[in-house]
Amino acid sequence: MALCSVRKARECWSFIRALHKGPAATPAPQKDSVERVFSGIQPTGIPHLGNYLGAIESWVKLQEEYDTVLYSVVDLHSITVPQDPTILQQSILDMTAVLLACGINPEKSILFQQSQVSEHTQLSWILTCMVRLPRLQHLHQWKTKAAKQKHDGTVGLLTYPVLQAADILCYK
Repeated sequence: MALCSVRKARECWSFIRALHKGPAATPAPQKDSVERVFSGIQPTGIPHLGNYLGAIESWVKLQEEYDTVLYSVVDLHSITVPQDPTILQQSILDMTAVLLACGINPEKSILFQQSQVSEHTQLSWILTCMVRLPRLQHLHQWKTKAAKQKHDGTVGLLTYPVLQAADILCYK
């Protein structure tokens, strides 16, 4: 497990260095022998037709098209704004039930709760330690959402894109 984390950290360092050097230094993508899909959905709010048509319907189809399909209820992303822990826990269960009811098949895909896989937070921390603050503050998402929050937004909101990168990099 530790060796795997070290490898992921090295890959992340290479990725971050390439970002700082610019597009000319970006390494060519490596061909992975297994094609996989990773996607996540926040457990907050009431599931609606837009969720189904925008994501879940295609998730169901992707189970048939790829060797490895991973879907996550991304509860860590949802806590960038204050949440009632009891309501959040119920929302996680509700979203999981909705995904299963809409056709996500545990025999064809992996469905998991993001916070239960520690590598997401570990890799996010490593990446957060390497990214420059002005880079995060420059992102459109930060500017838009921070303007809507009191006191210019939270650190969780600022580092949201880093957690997204960690989610993706965990599964290549």
